[in-house]
Amino acid sequence: MRPTTAPSSPDEGVDVRARSFAPPPGRDPGLRALAARFRESIRGISTADGSLDTTRTRLAEVLGVLPRPVQPEPPQELGRWTRDGVDGVELRWSTGFGVPTSAWLLRPAGETSPLPGALALHDHGGFTRVGREKLADGPDGVPATTSVSREELQAFRDRYYGGRAVASDLARDGFAVLVHDAFGWGSRRIPDEAVAERFHRTVDLQLAGRRFASVQRGEQPAAVSPGQRSELLAAANEPQLAKELGVLGTSLAGLVLRDDLIALDQLAAAPGVRSGAVSCFGLSGGGARAVLLAAMDDRIRAAGVVAMMSTFDGVLDGHADQHSWTFLSPGLSRVGDWPELASLRPRLPLLVQYAEHDELFEPAGMRDAHAMLTERYRSGGERSAYTGTFHDEPHSWSASMQAELRAWLTAALA
Repeated sequence: MRPTTAPSSPDEGVDVRARSFAPPPGRDPGLRALAARFRESIRGISTADGSLDTTRTRLAEVLGVLPRPVQPEPPQELGRWTRDGVDGVELRWSTGFGVPTSAWLLRPAGETSPLPGALALHDHGGFTRVGREKLADGPDGVPATTSVSREELQAFRDRYYGGRAVASDLARDGFAVLVHDAFGWGSRRIPDEAVAERFHRTVDLQLAGRRFASVQRGEQPAAVSPGQRSELLAAANEPQLAKELGVLGTSLAGLVLRDDLIALDQLAAAPGVRSGAVSCFGLSGGGARAVLLAAMDDRIRAAGVVAMMSTFDGVLDGHADQHSWTFLSPGLSRVGDWPELASLRPRLPLLVQYAEHDELFEPAGMRDAHAMLTERYRSGGERSAYTGTFHDEPHSWSASMQAELRAWLTAALA
């Protein structure tokens, strides 16, 4: 009998070609089918009675939405201004941990009668040094902060918002608009000095690699501002932050949703906001926030979702790396696919604006989501409450799309 010997190498007896070219887990058809069967079994158990309250409880559990104050404290008013047809109030309130939230409440200049309310939700954008400033002008017009110049902010607006201050435009159209910093952005941002030192080293190595590549190409290395380095640091830290929050039993999406629910408390209690006429909307990560906020709270009477709608399968087809932990929260698909979460209330007026050239989503995933929303609203008895529009745009919110949403919101809350 010949002695048994160990393989001379780890690859001996293995089809290396099959292993090397196996699809990544998210695109493996066997794993996706197995996970789909598991999700369906979980949903069948957790939503056996089919009620909205049961699904909301499950959603809150998966995201780890921590309790918020039952009676929110009145916000601190820091100042008032009037500019370009808008009356603005700067507000600040505590969420119970961390730095207080900074916000602006905007109304048409001189208007004192009750108005429909809107919660304007800023995007992720890989731009965390500002939050509310992305959507609204302040007392000095286009805002500037200690770390963001007016020019940098305007360039961001030009790329993603058609150059407009969306919340200010809506206020001029007759709304009371509250725009606040969510956890992780602006006043609620994780300070650079609180980020682990190893992430600072990672970013410095990343920048050194960029400089070396530029020199190898015979190019002058591009200068990197402290603000750009800060954003790279925030991106590097986000997975670590998600880990820590998971250990605490919550999530990044859960903390952002909690901040948004507290902001909704503030808007609903603000003087001059018409009872029963509050909406929310946002682009990209702001659209994701609008989906979850509308799903969780009946005080939202209309929601606008911009460039943030697809089936999860469409995201897995090569786009997951382009999305943050605020959207792809672990376990979320066990509650429902993304369009299912957006239609938990299939009588709620919902506008979804799809960017047909959106680089963050597969076109088929957007079309499938539109079909799913159409059917769920049809079966829910309010087919006309859902509006899906497709636009010849990349991942952005053009001025014409904004005008469409403003007109739609006005009609929905009339």
